[in-house]
Amino acid sequence: MPGALQDLRVIDFTHALNGPFCTMLLGHLGAEIIKIEPPDGDGFRRSWMPRDANKDGYEFLWVNVNKKSVVLNLKSERGIELARGLIARADVLVENYQKGTMERFGLDYDSVKNLNPRLIYACSRGYGESGPYADYGNTAQSNNAMTGWTHTSWGYSGARGTKALGVGDEAAGVSMAVGILAALHARERTGEGQKIVVSMQEAVLGFMISSLHEFFTGNDVGNWPTEVADGHFTLRIPDMSDAVWVNLARLIDHDDVAEDPRFSTTSARRQHRAQLEELIKSWARRKTRQEIWDALRDLDYFGAPVLSTAEVLEDPHIKARHAFIERDHPSAGPTTLLAPWIHLSKTPASIRDDAPALGQHTDEVLGGLLGLSAADLSDLRSKGIIK
Repeated sequence: MPGALQDLRVIDFTHALNGPFCTMLLGHLGAEIIKIEPPDGDGFRRSWMPRDANKDGYEFLWVNVNKKSVVLNLKSERGIELARGLIARADVLVENYQKGTMERFGLDYDSVKNLNPRLIYACSRGYGESGPYADYGNTAQSNNAMTGWTHTSWGYSGARGTKALGVGDEAAGVSMAVGILAALHARERTGEGQKIVVSMQEAVLGFMISSLHEFFTGNDVGNWPTEVADGHFTLRIPDMSDAVWVNLARLIDHDDVAEDPRFSTTSARRQHRAQLEELIKSWARRKTRQEIWDALRDLDYFGAPVLSTAEVLEDPHIKARHAFIERDHPSAGPTTLLAPWIHLSKTPASIRDDAPALGQHTDEVLGGLLGLSAADLSDLRSKGIIK
């Protein structure tokens, strides 16, 4: 069944994780993604891999599904000319180079918008395109540092100097994809394209709303995991009906407090919340995560167990929903990938093709879209313009 964006062509000048995460989402939804790579390929193909690795890295294999790889040497005039030809035939261009790079190629928005007035040009920069840091590069960890994400995580963990898990690349990628969809909708009315700029720093700040609430109000958000018999459980004590309270009191072996005036009404339970929480937590500390999960799950929302990544992969709910799928990549072999998580009933998202080999689709795209002959392609290849 075709995807919702099946008639959309995206020219993808992205690298690493930020930009490719955006184009991965568009590809999940059916868009044709033409990934432009330099002769040596997107450096992310081998990032975080041993020096002698003979296959692409896991993250590259994940975020580059459903894409066609075209190698163009943008340091050559002919390579730039071919890129402009592809842009003229595209709906969307996505790039996440440092500010000034696309300008040096002559492929920035102002240079290409007249080629294609309907073009949606989306870019992500570490710090946007204005302000004192606009010319600086950015990575996930430096982005964590510059948004308060790392410092906030240290406050929660008490482990200063440790690496923080961040979502900088993914947050900016999602934000860019949303902007592209909004611009496409606007184009339906106006017939005109436009430029989208996403700052990685500001995208992460957008994902820190709870932390900013704590900063501006001084009030804690959320609850701390409780240590239990075999790990931790994010035990939450919600407001509950009197009927739920009676069942809970029985469950935690405290029938004797079901009618206790401190807990017998909603308002009383709120007034004595600290005592109520300790009563429930003292029961939970003697139980395993699964015992607590099984016991409380049908009563109300009382939280969930803290799972390791390995446990998530074996979780029965995740398995029942087929959240992860197995692909047999031509060069990497069996690979576990997260399936598309945006579910549409009539135009479902999908992974149709594995991440491409470097330059795998160069001839197909340049021959099909630009009409180059086999002789043309051979000549370009001999000159190092394509690969």
